[in-house]
Amino acid sequence: MRRRGHLTTAKATLLKTVMLFLVPFFLFLAGLNIYSNTIYKQRLAENNQTRISMYESFLEEDLRHVEYFMSDMIANDGSYNALRYPLNYVDNYLQLQQLQEKFESVMKTIDSISAFCIITENKIVNGTFQKQILFDEKETIKSYLSRLIEEEGGNAVTDWRSQKIGEKYYFIKIMGHGGVYSACIIDVENVSTLEEDSYLVFEKDGEFLTYQEALLKLQIEIREDENFYLSGSSQKQFVVMYDSDILNCHLMLVEPYKGIWSMESMQIVMGLMSVFFIILIFWCYRILKREFLQPLEEMASTMEQIGDGELESRLCVKSWVQEYKKLESAFNDMMNRIKELKILAYVRLIQAQQTELQYYQIQIRPHFFLNCMKNLYAMTSARKYEQMQEMILTLSEYLRAVLKSHVMTVTLEKELETVRAYIRLQQMSSARPPVYTEDISPELYSFCIPPISLMTFVENSFRYEKNADEPMQILIKARLFLDGENKQVNITIMDNGSGFSPEVLKILNDPEKKLSEEHLGINNVEQRFSLLFTAPCSFIYSNMNGACVDIFIPYEEARQPAEEI
Repeated sequence: MRRRGHLTTAKATLLKTVMLFLVPFFLFLAGLNIYSNTIYKQRLAENNQTRISMYESFLEEDLRHVEYFMSDMIANDGSYNALRYPLNYVDNYLQLQQLQEKFESVMKTIDSISAFCIITENKIVNGTFQKQILFDEKETIKSYLSRLIEEEGGNAVTDWRSQKIGEKYYFIKIMGHGGVYSACIIDVENVSTLEEDSYLVFEKDGEFLTYQEALLKLQIEIREDENFYLSGSSQKQFVVMYDSDILNCHLMLVEPYKGIWSMESMQIVMGLMSVFFIILIFWCYRILKREFLQPLEEMASTMEQIGDGELESRLCVKSWVQEYKKLESAFNDMMNRIKELKILAYVRLIQAQQTELQYYQIQIRPHFFLNCMKNLYAMTSARKYEQMQEMILTLSEYLRAVLKSHVMTVTLEKELETVRAYIRLQQMSSARPPVYTEDISPELYSFCIPPISLMTFVENSFRYEKNADEPMQILIKARLFLDGENKQVNITIMDNGSGFSPEVLKILNDPEKKLSEEHLGINNVEQRFSLLFTAPCSFIYSNMNGACVDIFIPYEEARQPAEEI
């Protein structure tokens, strides 16, 4: 069996459904952004590696040209080879001067060369330097070369290598034999570049050869095992590494990383897509709210109204959804059918109540008629013929009113007329004529009650009259008063008779009382009140110098006299 979870609203369900679409969509966008950035990095790395490769190829061409020049000079140049032999000062100077002129011509062609030097075993170092090189720097270079040849001799002849001389790094190429060596000196700064925020630098053994301060300030890391990576503070610098075989070091291109959003077209496209998507979401939500959420709220509101008793309420769904229209039609048809069945059930209930009420009224009349016959018999025995004639006329008027029709209710005024007729009958047949008093609020004469109801209690007063010299006194009082926000009618019937016995009084005031046949009339009156009035009526029985009956009836339950049936 499937267990039902906590109930939720249609709006929450709809939002969850929308989120099922939006969350994967935004995850897809995030993944697409990551993928796009990865591709962008790869493309940027490829472009920068191409830039470095082209630069390295141009530099390599210059270096190959230098190597060719140096090899050719060593093999074929007479001035160079003459230095292997002992020469006087003048010849030595002239040979060096000729070599210097050749060096200058090469340096004019390749402007990245800082110096060409000739070193002999006699510790003679002569060279041609660029004009911007200071004297101290020249002397430092000469001293380093002289010391290198002295210490290593022929082992100093190697491929291009980077060397820190003084405060600078240089690329050095040394060639020669037979005690005479030529050296090409290239200042690393001459082959490193700075274009706006982009650095093209050289690195070896984890150390920058140029722009050290600037790169350290940017917090650039050196990762020789990676071809490209993000580095620097906040990962805002893009670094591309390239191996230079001829210089035996790494070329590094460092430039600010702006990401895929640096592309103007991408920003415009993504901005337009975001605006369009936001508009689309609001548009979809408005459609869903109009076609789904509002109809559901209207349905719930209508059903709450029906639950509160507004049975005339009907669904009116403002939606183009076909299922809602079918639900509206089926629900309204169902409510109309329920109304028809409710009316039919109500009519049948009224018919049943009328049948039961007629039964009680028919049941109560023989009891009263027998009492009237006993009074006539007593007058006949006393040979009071004139009184008997008057009593018969009064009785005939009384019976005409009682037997006229089987009505459900009569006005209080009509009921009191019946009581007065009964009192007159009692006054005609009694040695001690009863005293009858009425105290009725004028607005209650038109108030409707069941017929023969007050008459039943008046009859009981005479039935339980105590044997005394004083006459029977009967008072009927009717008042209208407020009980909170509701109006109540209080009808009181009092006499000076023997009252109710304690046992009978306890039974009469018990909500679950079971009266004996002796009190059938009281039971019939209460039953007829319960059938005629939808709101409960209260009967309170007490002894106040005789029997006292208080009836409390809701004033709004007043009915017009029922039509004859």
